[in-house]
Amino acid sequence: MRLSEYTDYACRVLMHCTANLDRLTTIGELAELYGISRNHLMKIVQDLGRHGLLETTRGRGGGIRLGVDPSQVRLGDIVRMAETDLRLVECFDPHTNRCRLTPGCRLQQTLHRALRAFFTELDAVTLADLVNSGAGFGGASRDTPMTAPLPAKRARAAALVFSDPRVGSLKTRKPQPKTA
Repeated sequence: MRLSEYTDYACRVLMHCTANLDRLTTIGELAELYGISRNHLMKIVQDLGRHGLLETTRGRGGGIRLGVDPSQVRLGDIVRMAETDLRLVECFDPHTNRCRLTPGCRLQQTLHRALRAFFTELDAVTLADLVNSGAGFGGASRDTPMTAPLPAKRARAAALVFSDPRVGSLKTRKPQPKTA
């Protein structure tokens, strides 16, 4: 199983914002820091904002910041939100499954258990855990705390993040059509 670059970049953006709770971060700053296309980052930031994970401020002096309590956002929830297809094999989707082995196959059950175990591990780690566990985020060191109480507005947004059923389940999202 391989996570998409989209998911990787979404995690990087959220980790950077977690490490820099006290200030706004710009897309240009993130693009330069991580060597990622500004256009690609804009799409990711827009999606993270739509899910309530980021607060965005437009215009001069604008930027992005974490919109939730990082200790309440599990890595598994981020991966579920960002990945468009969690089907490891064809038989995971009953609508497109054409495999003739499905009725008696143990592979599907084994892979479902493996996927559940994968998400169990990811669900045990929060954004705060990721950033607190090491250096390399905005000059922070292992001894620098990365979490701080959120303003009430941001704390309320955290409660809304998980109202999207796709974030809290193993259901797959349909892939978005690619535009030229």
